[in-house]
Amino acid sequence: MNAAPRSGIRRLRRPLDRRARWAMGILVVAVLAAFLASLSIGDRLISPIRVVEALFETQGGVRMVVVDWRLPRALAALFFGAALALSGTVFQTITRNPLGSPDVIGLTTGAYTGALIVMTTGGSSGVAVSIAAILGGFATAALVAALVAGRGALGYRIVIVGIGVSAVLAAVNAWMLLRARLEVAVSASIWGAGSLNGVGWQQALLPIVIVSVLIVLLALSRRGLWLIELGDDIGTSLGGRINLTKAGLVAIAVGLCAVVTAAIGPIAFVALAAPHLAKLIVKNGPLHLVATALTGAVLLSAADIIGQNAIPGHALPVGVVTLVLGGVYLIFLVVRTARQRF
Repeated sequence: MNAAPRSGIRRLRRPLDRRARWAMGILVVAVLAAFLASLSIGDRLISPIRVVEALFETQGGVRMVVVDWRLPRALAALFFGAALALSGTVFQTITRNPLGSPDVIGLTTGAYTGALIVMTTGGSSGVAVSIAAILGGFATAALVAALVAGRGALGYRIVIVGIGVSAVLAAVNAWMLLRARLEVAVSASIWGAGSLNGVGWQQALLPIVIVSVLIVLLALSRRGLWLIELGDDIGTSLGGRINLTKAGLVAIAVGLCAVVTAAIGPIAFVALAAPHLAKLIVKNGPLHLVATALTGAVLLSAADIIGQNAIPGHALPVGVVTLVLGGVYLIFLVVRTARQRF
């Protein structure tokens, strides 16, 4: 094995240095703080100590507010943020492109298209809408893959093709909303903004379970992700079945993104930014996936807290908050990438 592969292997296997360990500790504290803040802050402020006490109570008004109303939303923000972040890191690793996240290449838009088809054709069942959103995400991924297959320069081509597919699907979505009945269009537009408002145990429990299973599968596949990061040739020489591994990882990543979109609507920014922020903490070390998941959880939880409290008396959809943050971050990332290439 020549020097370059050995260097790459050492880089990915190296233990965390002191700075990274401190950063990981701070990140864990940030997740716990965001979780407690989600349970404490709302129309009624509750102290963190009282929140912890309410979690172990069996009845009472505070227990109802914390456990029945706020806890499912707080858990959904953590798990869904982690899911989007991990989906983003898979796509960015496979495409070798910092812009290769599911919201940029059109998967969330495709999931919205699937949901809209059901909503605007008379389907009102939440299960039907969720299934359609998941199928829409997978169909969009298959379309993008078919359009870029065998044409080289995968990283930048998949982003460009994905942006084009996303634009076409966005136009289709707008057309369906214009033709829909007013009440259907309003309902679909609210869902399409991406919101945790009104999320209770009934809406959160099953998606959280599915996301948890997919995260475990991704953790079990981390060696394959590591081999892909080393490069196709090196990964193959180390015994990896790269094409099959990529297909499996893409399926997991699309599933993570599609399940979240089906549950709460399209959410931008988290899948794009969380992997980059995690690399600032642990580079590409052994805990990169953990750092990415924790970063995504913090981002979505913080965005939801901002959305609930930025305008008194008006709860903004979390997707609106992440979209504003994502737009600024995307401009920064495009400018930085362009300067690095030229």
